[in-house]
Amino acid sequence: MGSSFILPLVVVGIILAANNITPFGSRNLLVGDMGAQYSPFFTALRHALLTGHMSWFSFSVGVGENIFSLVAYYLLSPFNLIILLFSSANVPTAVTIILMLKIATMALTMSFYLIHHFHRVNWIVPFFALAFSLSGFVTANLANIMWLDDLICLPLICHGIDQIKAGHRSYQLFAWLTIAIITNFYIGYMIGLFTIIYTTTLIMAAKQPEHSLTKTLGENGPFIRSVIGTEFLSVMTTMTVLLPVALGMIQTAKVAPASPTQTAGTRTPQFGLEILSQFGMGGTAYSNRLYHAPAIFSSIAIIILFISYFAHPSISHQEKVGTGFAFGSLFLSMIIGPINLIWHMLNVPSGSPFRYSFLISFVMIAAAYQVWLAHPTRLSDRAKWLIPIGISFALLIGFETIKIGTVTYHNTYLSVQPASVKLLLLNLTLVLLFSILIFANHHRLFTTTIGGFIALEMGGNLAYVVQSEPLGNQRTYASGFNAETQQLSSLSEPQTHLFRIDNRSNLLAPAFSEIYLGYNDPTAFQYAGIQEYSSTLHEPVRESLKELGFFSKNQRRISNVGATAISDLLLGVKYNLAATQTPNLNSAYVGMGFPVTKQFVDLKLKPGRIFANLASTLKTIKPSSDTFLTHQKIRRKTVSRSSLPGLYHATFTVDPTQRGPLYLTTTSPVFRMSSLTVNGHQVDLVTNGLHKKYLVKLGTASVGHAVHIVITGASQKTLRGIQVQSLNVQSLTHLTNQLRSEAFIPTYDGNHIQGTIKQSNRRSKWSYIAIPDDSGWSAAVNGRQVVIHNALGAFMAIPLTATINHISMTYHVPGLFIGLCLSLLGLSGYGLWITISIYQKKLKRKDGR
Repeated sequence: MGSSFILPLVVVGIILAANNITPFGSRNLLVGDMGAQYSPFFTALRHALLTGHMSWFSFSVGVGENIFSLVAYYLLSPFNLIILLFSSANVPTAVTIILMLKIATMALTMSFYLIHHFHRVNWIVPFFALAFSLSGFVTANLANIMWLDDLICLPLICHGIDQIKAGHRSYQLFAWLTIAIITNFYIGYMIGLFTIIYTTTLIMAAKQPEHSLTKTLGENGPFIRSVIGTEFLSVMTTMTVLLPVALGMIQTAKVAPASPTQTAGTRTPQFGLEILSQFGMGGTAYSNRLYHAPAIFSSIAIIILFISYFAHPSISHQEKVGTGFAFGSLFLSMIIGPINLIWHMLNVPSGSPFRYSFLISFVMIAAAYQVWLAHPTRLSDRAKWLIPIGISFALLIGFETIKIGTVTYHNTYLSVQPASVKLLLLNLTLVLLFSILIFANHHRLFTTTIGGFIALEMGGNLAYVVQSEPLGNQRTYASGFNAETQQLSSLSEPQTHLFRIDNRSNLLAPAFSEIYLGYNDPTAFQYAGIQEYSSTLHEPVRESLKELGFFSKNQRRISNVGATAISDLLLGVKYNLAATQTPNLNSAYVGMGFPVTKQFVDLKLKPGRIFANLASTLKTIKPSSDTFLTHQKIRRKTVSRSSLPGLYHATFTVDPTQRGPLYLTTTSPVFRMSSLTVNGHQVDLVTNGLHKKYLVKLGTASVGHAVHIVITGASQKTLRGIQVQSLNVQSLTHLTNQLRSEAFIPTYDGNHIQGTIKQSNRRSKWSYIAIPDDSGWSAAVNGRQVVIHNALGAFMAIPLTATINHISMTYHVPGLFIGLCLSLLGLSGYGLWITISIYQKKLKRKDGR
């Protein structure tokens, strides 16, 4: 089996080296979420492991978040320990090595399964194992490295079920299913569903034709009970992870089943005949990474053998029914929307669809190996002709479906699907070559030749995907990482002082071929920031920040774009940082909290009313007659049609009535514009393909100087709702000066925060704390426990009890203790069950004697 591990390392190594990818060159795999999410998270993990500084509530993730779910989803792979061997700037190199080792280990466990399931060793095993480890799912999801651990566990879980069926103990199923769930609960859930299909398949394959269903189930009763009991206790043992994760994920947004592509609607088939293109090389690439048919490519040789399985005379009817059931169940699950949704935990995937398609590859490869052992040469001559002809037609139909749909119907989904004539011809050639070799002879020379072609085919498909990716530059990344680290190090205040930094330096951006927005830079560089991009982003926090003017592309992202002096005050932003500047001390900063009135605590942010929300927030902190935001009347407005249908150009003239920052947004839920200039100067707009609303800073206005605004490529709804307001700096300064002497400037250590706040006004009986309100927090004021209330939809309000209030807060992960207790119960329950089982077998042996 050693060759099964080495072969993928060699194949992948050659492809990476040919593409100049680290550690073999100067490029890296920081593409898509690998660069935006996983690399920063790995960097943070490295820091936590090396320094021992770890808090389950992290302020370097968004504005602060319970990171248990994040760690459980992204970071629990034991392979991640490899990052400790590399510097933070070279984490992308570590990621590449981890990827190579995971792919090789996948092949190793798959070869183990094939050999032990069929009790036969064959020269073809390393090549079939390679087909699994470089299957279409793997190459389509190279960036989603955290999912791959469970593909390592899958063959071992199935082997564990085989062991139970054979009358052996259930140790392996219990151990590997537990490991799969812990390392990635998301894919582990899918594998858990598949074990039901796999168990049913084994029962169907072994069913005697003359036996009724009732008798078959009765005969397999002990097997079924053992599998169910083992899996139940395995899931219970993982409750240390699952329960806190479940409670954490409740806080995230639920992605509704809606999308402009045909792959999203749950009432229509999830894909069409374009899936036939997935039989061959080139079915997935960077262009269709977000939307594509199930990635089931596993080598054309595997497809030929899989279809041959159902025509082979030596394979029993019952085995064919069992395998057909497994394949059919998975295929129908993918094509039927509601069932597909169940597989994805009732959430529509945000890109990378059909995240369990690797299970189809597993079923096909297992069947292909069985028919290989049964000698495909025994098929009838008719089958030997019809199978390659049918596959060739399927590839042609898949290709033409994409081409016709793109050209004739202008289908957006089909237009991003790869459809290369060269690859089609190559795939058709491989159908011919594999058919000749598979059906001709079983001599070792033919086996080696087939294996060699499979290796070239799988490597070629990987090369096709890699070459389509906008790879990053590792040297530039390392240089930028070190430069940003140095820039942030100038903020030499003790790490125990809690404050936020609005970092716009984005020094890593030149290292990426894609647009890099630095969503998770706070996580990578370990500072308290604002922005975040993760699947565990808490929805109440995102909604509150969005209503205060921040840009949010979707349920997984919140940006620092849209920040104002008001939001800086509310969030405790002490420093503003740009690429070419030294850190700028923020004049609006007073601390991480301050005394507020009951009106502030009761204030509800109004959806879509950004200016109103900001003004109301300031007004209720300390009620006064001051005006903080002033509506600026648009004196002149002209609108003309754009060359693009439904879009317009517009010019506005505003005569400011006060000096101060000038901001623009729209009352419309649609914020669509291509460009915006103010007095001839271009204003940077965030990439906003989904037209989400946020606050745009136009610059600093002066009385007597007209502001000329030009907007191009805007929708009519956006233009109708345009609002321009200016900030009264004098009023805000007056307020911040009052708050500064009373503010909450805390220190923190691990999961504990403490600080003092002064109550100088009897009306201000509450303290606003710029920390997300999470059920894991407990608070005490002057040594007495108090109830934490919600403020601004997502943050904290704590009642004040005296003039001087010492606030102490402690965080405990919700559900962790109960989860630990359940895990111990599950583990001890399994141990007791096994002990009783062993004892009962001993008694039976004695009775037998």
